[in-house]
Amino acid sequence: MKVDYNKLTISKKQLQVIKDTIDNNQFIPITPYAKQMYAIADQHKRKLIGGSAYSGKSILGAVLALQHFKVRNYRCLILRSTYDNVIATGGIVDYISEWTKQFDYVEHNQSKRVFINHKTNAKIYYSYMLLEKDKEKFKSRAYHKIIVDEASEFFKVNLQFLNRSLRGTKGLMHFPFALYYISNPADADGSTYLKERFVEGPYPYFEMNFWDNPYINRKDYLENLKELSPADYQFQIGNWDYEVKSGDVFDYDLIESHTISKQEYQELLTEHDVLQQVMTWDIAATDKIKKYADYTAYSKSTIFQEKIAVITNQDSFKLKPGKLETHMSLIMNSNQEYENWIEQQPAAAGKIVKNYWEKEFKEYNPQFIKVPKSKLIRASRSVRGINKGKILFLKGNYLKKFIKQAIKFPQEHITNDESTHDDRVDTVSLLHEGLYPQIQPTRLHKRKTHRRI
Repeated sequence: MKVDYNKLTISKKQLQVIKDTIDNNQFIPITPYAKQMYAIADQHKRKLIGGSAYSGKSILGAVLALQHFKVRNYRCLILRSTYDNVIATGGIVDYISEWTKQFDYVEHNQSKRVFINHKTNAKIYYSYMLLEKDKEKFKSRAYHKIIVDEASEFFKVNLQFLNRSLRGTKGLMHFPFALYYISNPADADGSTYLKERFVEGPYPYFEMNFWDNPYINRKDYLENLKELSPADYQFQIGNWDYEVKSGDVFDYDLIESHTISKQEYQELLTEHDVLQQVMTWDIAATDKIKKYADYTAYSKSTIFQEKIAVITNQDSFKLKPGKLETHMSLIMNSNQEYENWIEQQPAAAGKIVKNYWEKEFKEYNPQFIKVPKSKLIRASRSVRGINKGKILFLKGNYLKKFIKQAIKFPQEHITNDESTHDDRVDTVSLLHEGLYPQIQPTRLHKRKTHRRI
């Protein structure tokens, strides 16, 4: 339930706790603003802190983690969906590292992913939960405080599972336990859970937005918001009621303004070094070709040294298993100057599919790019990349089919109408994920090329 700040009060006892644990805390160099203070003072065991981006959620997460870092045997856990994200610049862990580095008795053990206060044996751990099975890492562990950053990105089952790890530990059995979900909304499983349990449910939801944050330039942020797709804009401003509609992600003008002519492409080839050439694949791995079945699609791209990609062509087809693998092999064999990128979905099913394609196309050494489960998240990221000029399109006949898909994305499939599918869009999203990974990449071997005789 969204809290009404006008009805909230902070008791003298709570003010004293804030003074002792925040104001007089040598590890916390900033003063939280008013709405952050209410969230800190709140005594509910579970709460959601959300709203728009740039509301200071990461800084608040660092404050909450360090609030009891002076307490003997204190244990805290910070989580994000991926390891790369949990250690990213501007995140909770990054703030903690910066704020504690001046204290010689605080150790940041990066191999064990923990901050240790050697005066009190207090520890702040950080980790990730990308797959459903990742929750098993925390099965027998206990923490006094758990902070789940960007909680919308998590699976519902993982968000629920964390409640069992909120308990006392040897040396500190009694403590004001707290589980903080920190997130703005998204088109994802975790977002639905948070909306049901907090935004509309029995647990408190502390809404914080960028216009509440006195430490940022609001005008600059508003300018940044204008660059987002309509869907991404709604999520970034914290609209939990927004439902994605067809046409809210891509628009015609965006694609048109980032389309270059053959002459411009030739100038790029002349003036810039080519880093690599890539084919990004969206594979329809179905047993039967049904009337609503997806297409297998691929995009061919040239990536320049500055990590700017130009999509030069696309194609798509529907084939039954066996014929599909043969046709794909023929395409890979006739384009051996291209590397082949294939998406790797999260969870066990994604791993099984990866193992199959890895074996099937072994001689072409495919690279598997980890992607978020939500196609909308992927597409929204690629829109940002296009807006920034990181992905361009070479003018050609293929572009008409892509634009038809893109401006309708996302949409229910219609029989024999490829424009209502999203396979070509997915190949572009995969290209952006491979260029600018936000999920810890799979360790890859150096590419080898083979020729069939």
